[in-house]
Amino acid sequence: MLMLTYRVVRQYLNLLNKLLINLLINFPFYIKYYLRFLVMPVKYHLEGNIAVFTIENGKLNLFTMEMHEQFYRSYLKFLHDDNAKVAVLTGSGGNFSAGDDLKESDTAIKSRENPRWDELLINQRRTKPMISAINGWCLGQGIVYSLLLTDIRIAGESARLGFPEIAYGMGGISGATRLGIQIPSVHAAYLALTGEKIGAEQAKEYFIVNEVTKDIECFSRAMEIAKKIASHPLIAIETELDGLHRGTELSRSSALEHASQQYINQRKLHLAAGNTAIGDLKNQVSNEKGTS
Repeated sequence: MLMLTYRVVRQYLNLLNKLLINLLINFPFYIKYYLRFLVMPVKYHLEGNIAVFTIENGKLNLFTMEMHEQFYRSYLKFLHDDNAKVAVLTGSGGNFSAGDDLKESDTAIKSRENPRWDELLINQRRTKPMISAINGWCLGQGIVYSLLLTDIRIAGESARLGFPEIAYGMGGISGATRLGIQIPSVHAAYLALTGEKIGAEQAKEYFIVNEVTKDIECFSRAMEIAKKIASHPLIAIETELDGLHRGTELSRSSALEHASQQYINQRKLHLAAGNTAIGDLKNQVSNEKGTS
């Protein structure tokens, strides 16, 4: 009996010893893993039906691989939350984002880190609209996210946008963003090949942004538009966004067929929820009177 007790205690001590050794060896990793969730450089919160993403990492809001992962996971949360109808993406401290942290980006390329969270993020099927509120620097990965994840873009007067990658031997961003489809090809070629940074008004002329506001009004204007979108039924928002995206990829006849089927599907779901066209119209008139 005594021998059995001794063996159990010995096994327990050996196990405890292994755990302590593992803890000491991996202590820096555990601290880093804990801090990454304690400190979130990509903030996410809901304001009513509006999800707000804020890039917050120093003066320039440079992206790290951990930030791409945080953004990706928060973005999935936004897509799957029925309370969130639209999102606003912005940066803190007077800048949107000056792009990736190049040192960390080079390390990730050399190691072929898997998964690449930024690639997973931009390849997600977007079912809800996002608006970007851009102040200060919007370069590299910052403008990539703005072009590929947002549908409406508001720029403050201080905004400076561009693709400086070509100067660092990192060309090819125009293909990844399908820049020549989003804006006129001559503007796309100028931005991609020169690496020049352009101001807010020129970005508006290039059709990269919708509006230019005073810096202090940029975020509030984006939220104002988001509130207007959020006043509509989620199923209608998702259907309209799907039509915008798919319509550019399909032939005219296929686009019309797809739109017709989507309209039927959304009306079935909307009516099944107890809504009617007359009721929708009354609610819209009532809302417009209330805001006038």
